[in-house]
Amino acid sequence: MDRMPKARWVASVMDTMSLDEKIEQLFMLSLYDNSREVDVAEVNRLLQKHNAGGVLVHGGKSSAQLQTALALQKNAAMPLLMGLNARLGAGNSLDSAMSFPSFAAMGAVQNTNYLYDIGKEVARECRRLGIHINMAPILDVKNGMVQGNEYEDVLSDDFGQAFAKGLTYMQGMQDHGLIPCYKQYPLASPVAMAGVGGGAASPHPKKGKLVAQLNFTEKGDEIADRSFLLRNAVPDTYLYEKYLKLEGLVFSDMLSPAEGDMGRQAVAAIQAGNDMVLAGTNISSAVEGVRAALKRGELSMADINQRVSKILSAKYLVGLDGYGRRLATTEEYASQEAQLLKQYLYEEAITVVRNQETLIPVRVLDTTSFASLSVNLTEPGTSPFQKMLDNYAPFTHYYIENSRKNINYNTLYKQISQFGHVMVALYEHPSKRKKEIDKELLTFLKFLRKKTNVTLVAFTPPQHLVELEDFPSLVCAYDEDPIAQQVAPQILFGALGAKGRLPVNASKTLAAGVGVSTRELARLGYSLPEAVGLNADTLQLIDSLAQWAIDEEATPGCQVLVARRGKIIWEKAYGYQTYDKESPITPSTIYDIASVSKVAGTMQAIMFLQERGTIELDEKISTYLPELKGTDKENITVREVLLHRAGLRSFIPFWSMTKDRRGLSDDFYRKEEEGDFNMQVAEGLYGISSLKDSVWQWTVDSKLLKKRGRRSPSWKPDYNYRYSDLSFFILHRLVERVTNQSMDAFLNQNFYDPLGLKTLSYRPLQKFPLDRIAPTENDRHFRNTLVRGTVHDEGAALYGGVAGHAGLFSNAHDLAVLMQMNLQDGIYGGDRYFQEGTVNRFTLRQYNDSRRGLGWDKPEYLRDGGPTAPEASYSSFGHLGFTGTSVWVDPKYDLVYIFLSNRIHPSARNTKLLTEGVRTKIQSVVYRAMNDYNGR
Repeated sequence: MDRMPKARWVASVMDTMSLDEKIEQLFMLSLYDNSREVDVAEVNRLLQKHNAGGVLVHGGKSSAQLQTALALQKNAAMPLLMGLNARLGAGNSLDSAMSFPSFAAMGAVQNTNYLYDIGKEVARECRRLGIHINMAPILDVKNGMVQGNEYEDVLSDDFGQAFAKGLTYMQGMQDHGLIPCYKQYPLASPVAMAGVGGGAASPHPKKGKLVAQLNFTEKGDEIADRSFLLRNAVPDTYLYEKYLKLEGLVFSDMLSPAEGDMGRQAVAAIQAGNDMVLAGTNISSAVEGVRAALKRGELSMADINQRVSKILSAKYLVGLDGYGRRLATTEEYASQEAQLLKQYLYEEAITVVRNQETLIPVRVLDTTSFASLSVNLTEPGTSPFQKMLDNYAPFTHYYIENSRKNINYNTLYKQISQFGHVMVALYEHPSKRKKEIDKELLTFLKFLRKKTNVTLVAFTPPQHLVELEDFPSLVCAYDEDPIAQQVAPQILFGALGAKGRLPVNASKTLAAGVGVSTRELARLGYSLPEAVGLNADTLQLIDSLAQWAIDEEATPGCQVLVARRGKIIWEKAYGYQTYDKESPITPSTIYDIASVSKVAGTMQAIMFLQERGTIELDEKISTYLPELKGTDKENITVREVLLHRAGLRSFIPFWSMTKDRRGLSDDFYRKEEEGDFNMQVAEGLYGISSLKDSVWQWTVDSKLLKKRGRRSPSWKPDYNYRYSDLSFFILHRLVERVTNQSMDAFLNQNFYDPLGLKTLSYRPLQKFPLDRIAPTENDRHFRNTLVRGTVHDEGAALYGGVAGHAGLFSNAHDLAVLMQMNLQDGIYGGDRYFQEGTVNRFTLRQYNDSRRGLGWDKPEYLRDGGPTAPEASYSSFGHLGFTGTSVWVDPKYDLVYIFLSNRIHPSARNTKLLTEGVRTKIQSVVYRAMNDYNGR
């Protein structure tokens, strides 16, 4: 059946209503807490007696709201208009509901399309909860200005800009089924009236007093912004009517017992031009007062009918016209989309106010030491701001819980002034509403500024910047919201560029419109899956697969990281370091990455040296390593070694050559470090310093495999493909010989330190405590101990932990940064690490009979299986590691995938992770989550 036209529906309903039912429609009841049974019961009791027009929800839980709304609607004789203070989202009033950035942050955004989208999301969330009216003023018009109705929370000091932005925000609500409010102070009368939206007519305040004031309190509990659009015949009213074509309902403020007779208050409110009166729980007295006023002729039936008609029209507007009392929009609210929109807004809003010394974005990481200081942190400890800083550089963190307590600033100064760059996060003082910074704190910051570089980040309203205007590096982040705290460091380090502008005049020099645009440095940022075309619900399967692997004891724990289009959208840690479940895996847990060391270490060095002409791929490797001359390895080339086509054996158990009949030979080992026995092989085991040379000589003396037969085509290499760790023993020696540096020193200097990689390193026990490193095998055949913090690979252990084929340790994050640099053709953090085309040249498949690139592994294309998910594009490159690790870069889909585990704990015989394909199954989920996947 077609929907009845509005006018016809309104008329038909009014024809069935008694006088009392019409009068009762003029009142909204109050539900003070939707989670309190006594409050809900009271409203239901009143609805049994009175045909109220609506219910204003003041607070409670978001989880209870929809069911409460359904129950109230069912109990009401006529559909109810449900109102809520959702000025910045339902979170203004309900626990665990969404709240969007402050008006000040919105005012800083230059792209107003985001404001419309926020209005849309507020509407979607409210309608999902059964709310029809946003009973909080979005615009507050006073003396020709537009301002927020909370302390210092304003869209702009400029009337035109604030008005336009406010309208855009309101329009998003209106277009998606939520009626918004604005508030306007009368210019010539003390009468205050409240209403919703615009309308065809602007009611004039009549003589008399509107009994309730805007700054009221009730039961000692102030309910902010009860919302109530003050309407008056002022020149700007037509703008609301023109751009927001609503029904123009006008609401009074709350009836107050302190003002005396409720009936008289209700009559006065109606006489003042209000359509609906907020009665609280005093509806009985209010109805009696209006009925008596009708008899006395103080009100007419025309007055009542006009208001009831407007109320019913509003109900029709929001879908309460008898068609199942529709509560929610057909367009469902999506929390992921709303969270992403909130993040986008902060990315657009956060304002670099001053950048005189160009400290933002921070570019150089390896020659600067970093510290953070958080001031007035409500929950002392590591804040979202500090945690995000840790993703970009090694930070030491400090905090001041309350700047108004006695602080030993001298001690703090001595500690923190030693750092090269200090990021100071200023939060609003718990007492709020005080712009002034504590004088001792301000003096401390000024002294600190003279000693070292200081960047101030204010998570406060911009008006609080007034005493900070002389600081040359100043950022306004507006709100303490965790998302704002996560976005700010990304701007500081160039993962994002700053775009915001101050919406208000913070001081004489920090005027509205001030803001410095900063550039992006191609560093990894953080976002939600939807931002990069991935479905978050599909990605949840990663959780299931990781947990299954742990439950099946394929590995005690793991880390999984996914980055796409330069954004980390999945970074999770699962399980424990061991099966006794005593030490949980965290994102900072460090793993032995085994053969991933080949591409994360050795190949970075080889590509660097080749592009600079230090080595040539088709040159004999004996040219660089003369000790190979006169051996069967004299004529093999660098390229053949990289392709695993040099005829080298897969591996040699060198450790067995260091044993005698009694076990490990005293010629090679000691249980304690002494003299030349200074190379740690494992806990309680030290090798002689010449052991590395012995292993190298055994490598030189090893015999090559047989060459291809004579009938092989001349264009084919002499040797078939044979994956070999010995290839990287040779490449390691090559790197150290031509650079005259140790491998670890070379990589630290040219890659790891400049990239800010804290955990990616050889010999991690030199930098990190043992409990941060996941153990590998309980070795019963060589070291006879649990291997933890020293490399698991026996050959790399004989090299003291620094080898070409193994030895590196890392967490997932640092590997992601390194792989992202390779994905970006050698560019990261504003610096170029490889020349254009180098990475592509090394990661191309070289022969049709092998999937391999130059040193890099590739997806299988000749047969099923292989090291990657079957969905991975053929342009992908990466490597696996024996300990249960995997890194893969897919240029076609702009993707980095990292999986780290210690599947060989406590025994390398545990092959479940491999046989069950856990790494590739998780990688498949990532591709299946892509909205734009179109094959290999």
